[in-house]
Amino acid sequence: MTPRASLPLVDVETYVPAAITVVRRSHGWPGLFLQERRGHSGHVNYASGIRQHVFYYFLKPLRSDVVVDGKVRKVVFRAGEGRVTPAGRPVSFRWTGEVQILILGFEPWFFERVAAELGATTALHGEANVRKLPADHPACALMRALAGELDAAPGAPTIAEGISRAIAVHLLREYQQFPARKPADVAPPVAVLRAVELMRRRIAEPISLDELAHAAGLSPFHFARQFKTATGHPPHDYLIRLRVDRAQELIRTERGWTMAAVAQDAGFADQSHMARHFKRVLGVTPRQFADAGAQAGSS
Repeated sequence: MTPRASLPLVDVETYVPAAITVVRRSHGWPGLFLQERRGHSGHVNYASGIRQHVFYYFLKPLRSDVVVDGKVRKVVFRAGEGRVTPAGRPVSFRWTGEVQILILGFEPWFFERVAAELGATTALHGEANVRKLPADHPACALMRALAGELDAAPGAPTIAEGISRAIAVHLLREYQQFPARKPADVAPPVAVLRAVELMRRRIAEPISLDELAHAAGLSPFHFARQFKTATGHPPHDYLIRLRVDRAQELIRTERGWTMAAVAQDAGFADQSHMARHFKRVLGVTPRQFADAGAQAGSS
């Protein structure tokens, strides 16, 4: 006997139950759609599931019977609450009373891209259909902001993408377990200050990582890691920036000095070495910095 073909997934963007009318819909939002739907009591059966991941936001209270895995659940949604229907999960709904909802649909590729950035999957459990998100949940708050883009003001697709990505992140956080991140080690402030003080005292001299670590009272490996945690820069780069600061001070105050003399006093190997790092850190050359200072002084 030939096996019966499975039912296709329902495209929620185009499928609208008989009891429901679409009153507003988004236009030109790649990977997304947003619709405001209104109606009255009715039912729908997604026997094979739906193609998109869909977030429902209830503008008015609604009583609903939800059937997941053969179990009937009675759920009452208050205005401002939300829920998720994952893609590809069989589910059916029966609701009573006046309906007014916003539905945000994520095309599979859009949702998968956000999930991949988080190191997550898009495998949301069917139980999400009966799990309410409270009105103060970040996804619900963002949905209210997204609703304003239905009027298709200039830039609406760009704004919608940003808000929808944020909603997707909050939904994935809500329905998936992420491993707790290990907090970064906090550098002992005294150790960092000791190293910085040594850098300042010997700014014109070569200083090794071992010397800095010894001054901080740490091993070179732990010192380098903790120093960057505290300052945002590796020790060598931080020393270069101190030398650039010193060079700026000399250029401002020692008008008669040559650039070669400034470079030597600031701890650079030569004038070209100073110019390269000056440009990298400040975005201008030492000569441009000096010229700008001279013009400011004469004005």
